[in-house]
Amino acid sequence: MNKWLKGWSIFIFSVGGIVILLVILLIFGTVFSISYFRASLIPDEKEVAKVISQAEQYLQEKYPTMEYEISGFEYDADEQYGEFDYAAVILNTETQNKFLVYENRHTKQMEDDIAFQELTKSIEQVKPKIYSYITETFGEPQGMAFTPQMNYPPMLNIKLNNKKEEINEDMFESFIDYLQYELNVEHASVNIMYENERWSKEF
Repeated sequence: MNKWLKGWSIFIFSVGGIVILLVILLIFGTVFSISYFRASLIPDEKEVAKVISQAEQYLQEKYPTMEYEISGFEYDADEQYGEFDYAAVILNTETQNKFLVYENRHTKQMEDDIAFQELTKSIEQVKPKIYSYITETFGEPQGMAFTPQMNYPPMLNIKLNNKKEEINEDMFESFIDYLQYELNVEHASVNIMYENERWSKEF
């Protein structure tokens, strides 16, 4: 009986020790993960200084007559932008417009987002006209999204709603012509979806 109790006690203590060890490891792992996460949200001062220095050189070469000041930086900790980790925030003191200068994480080349901002603005201006054209030609759409993209043509996706049997390729091509020659959209990837049909074109 004593041997049985002794063996059972050893077993309980062994299991208890393992459980305590696992709990300790879990606690340390959680603390480490939280610390690492917090550290990842803190910008690296050397990287900030680097991108500001690169931005100054970039601006001198690309916009030699621009009057500007560096008003801060962006740190893309959660990969919201997708194109950079660090960017210098530039204020054009003549226009009071702000833009970013950064090293593209894919191409390793310095870039700015002035063209992207202008593209976004132009898209917002033509959206109502596109919606009106679609409504008059194909019927009110179920959904429409015209999204600018960095380094890629903006994406225009349209989901038609009302059944209109006379929809055909010629109507789609006429819409492309309207975008290019009436609205002066230079580049776009266009997709129109209607039931089981899909028209796509990039220009």
